Amino acid sequence: MLGRFDLSDLSVMSRWARDWAPFILGLVLLGVVIVWAGWAYRQPAAGIGDTLARPGFVVALAGVVVGVIPLLVSLGRRSARGVDILAALLAEAVDGQWRQVALERRLRPEPIPLRWSLSDLAVTGPVNSALGAPEGPPAFPPLSEMARITEADLQAGGGRAELHSVYAGLASGRIVVVGAPGAGKSGTAILLVLDALTHYYSVDDAQRARVPVPVLLTAHGWDPNACSVRDWLCDQLTAIYPMFARRGGRAEAADLVAARDKIALVLDGFDEMDPALRPAALQALSDAPFRVVVLTRDPELVEAASSRWLTGALVVRLRSVTALAAIDYLQRARTGPAPQGWADLLTHLGEQVDGVLAGALSTPLSLTLLRDTYQAGDDVGELLDSTRFGTIDAVEQHLIARLLPAAYTPVPGRPPPRYSEQQARQTLSFIAQRMGSQRDLAWWQIPRWAPAVPRVLTTVFVFVLGGGGGFAAVVGAGFPGGWLMVALWCLFGFRYGRQFGTGGGEPRRVRIPHWRAALSRQSFRRTLLSGLPLGFGVGIGLVSSGRAETWVGIGIGIAFGIASVLTDLAIGSGAGTGLPMGPRQVWRNDRLSGLALGLAVVLMIPLAGGHWLTDRFGLTLGLAYGLPYGLIGSQTWPTTLAWLQLQLSHRVPAIRLIPFLDDARERGILRTVGAVYQFRHARLQDHLNDATATVSRSS
Repeated sequence: MLGRFDLSDLSVMSRWARDWAPFILGLVLLGVVIVWAGWAYRQPAAGIGDTLARPGFVVALAGVVVGVIPLLVSLGRRSARGVDILAALLAEAVDGQWRQVALERRLRPEPIPLRWSLSDLAVTGPVNSALGAPEGPPAFPPLSEMARITEADLQAGGGRAELHSVYAGLASGRIVVVGAPGAGKSGTAILLVLDALTHYYSVDDAQRARVPVPVLLTAHGWDPNACSVRDWLCDQLTAIYPMFARRGGRAEAADLVAARDKIALVLDGFDEMDPALRPAALQALSDAPFRVVVLTRDPELVEAASSRWLTGALVVRLRSVTALAAIDYLQRARTGPAPQGWADLLTHLGEQVDGVLAGALSTPLSLTLLRDTYQAGDDVGELLDSTRFGTIDAVEQHLIARLLPAAYTPVPGRPPPRYSEQQARQTLSFIAQRMGSQRDLAWWQIPRWAPAVPRVLTTVFVFVLGGGGGFAAVVGAGFPGGWLMVALWCLFGFRYGRQFGTGGGEPRRVRIPHWRAALSRQSFRRTLLSGLPLGFGVGIGLVSSGRAETWVGIGIGIAFGIASVLTDLAIGSGAGTGLPMGPRQVWRNDRLSGLALGLAVVLMIPLAGGHWLTDRFGLTLGLAYGLPYGLIGSQTWPTTLAWLQLQLSHRVPAIRLIPFLDDARERGILRTVGAVYQFRHARLQDHLNDATATVSRSS
């Protein structure tokens, strides 16, 4: 059935045509010009000069100018989208992103009860500084349909709804949420974002313009000494959300950040920052012109606050889950038959509300582990054995140790696990050991875990060998400059072997380059460095064979260099932590960018080379250069080689990286935060890391 069509569809189509018509026109004209130029080159002529002087070719060159002008104009121009439209689009993206994550983490529809109270940590000023003067205007007025928070509201504490009220009505707009490991800080951040978006959509259009869109980011990778919080937030929005991956997207993100009441920052993982950067981060957040919520553990905040405070901040602490609340949650959260001893466990919790077991199950971490690791057929009553489980730590360690066996044990009615528990334990233990205290697992950083020399040598070999066939044809055909081109190719091989074999850079994506970047001084320098060596070799070869003058070869090299730079600008880095695309999608996109780069090179050489290359060697050299370039020109290449190195050294079993990590995510061992993986439970990462260290010391 046909969908409904209205005037807004016409507006969207008109805006699309206005934005992209010059670009498409430029591409069409360039295509026509390339065909015309190729035909002109192929016509019989006494020499290069006659060909260049032919009227048809002059017309073709004029067509290039006509085609390039609208192309560059379209690249440099951006359509204006108002900040209200940008905020609405961002709200939709953020809502879809974190609702999916909440379902994966089982935060909905039955979340663990959230309770908070004022903290007595001496890490900020008095409460009155957060509340503001009652008679004066607050720095951040209450959001639409929300009341200004009073001291009585804060003293009463509350749950999830009350935390959102504090976020919406606190005069200073600064909240710090502290909690012990496993207290549910990340889950609290997600639920707060979703509650804020629910309020955003609940008000009418006029009021919605004064309600900020919450953006949940992790602090890992931010250096506040080198990048202001505004610029960092703009960079994150541009790299994270596809709505800004367009012409002028960075400027639109800057407009949105600069606008009043359009953005609110929810910053998780403050405790994972470099300790030396935390005080500067608190100062930068104090100066931020938008609402800020920071989630962290206690010790890291106390240490940072000894040097710098988050001015005007209110510090609230996540409270432990009571035994009665734990009983209620465990009864509601079961999705299948209760395991043996379940009733006895719940009865014990109700009778021993201050006992060891109740203390162990007072965190969201322990409750989710109990929920996920004990299934029908298991005996959960073993936790009542006070001899084995006489301390809270013993109960927690037991629940964590059950997670991998539960995840990789075959379940009737479901496909068997693709990996054995032993394979999973060996791989995850090694990953946890290499990650150390870092919580983000970015697959493009895995090359740092293995020596770079074998990868560089392998890349050089593949690059040189891939072009060997094409240059063998040049030498075999008796082309006098062939050996010089072979030597230059080997030099290129060592250059790109080191660049692409080392790895550790950001993944890349195909994008439309900005004309200012294409015309920058850096691009000019890169054009000369990449084009002149090739032009020198081609020019010497043409002169020695009597086919042309040296300046023709230099021109070919410069044309090749310009095309190389434009191609490189069109395939830029585009994966940051928090990207809505998952790690697998980033992997595929990066690999696609490498193939696109190789294809561009395949087509670039014959077009840049003109008559000689097109007739005899253009396609051969294009394939010889482009195919290996496309193979090694992405971050998936060094990552694959590094993973193979780890397998050959028996550090990890012979399994494929991304399929294994995705399978671990589906089984609840890992989770994804944009483009990176994380252990779903930080305590599991620490447990596997400690176990690996113990085994290493014993061996």
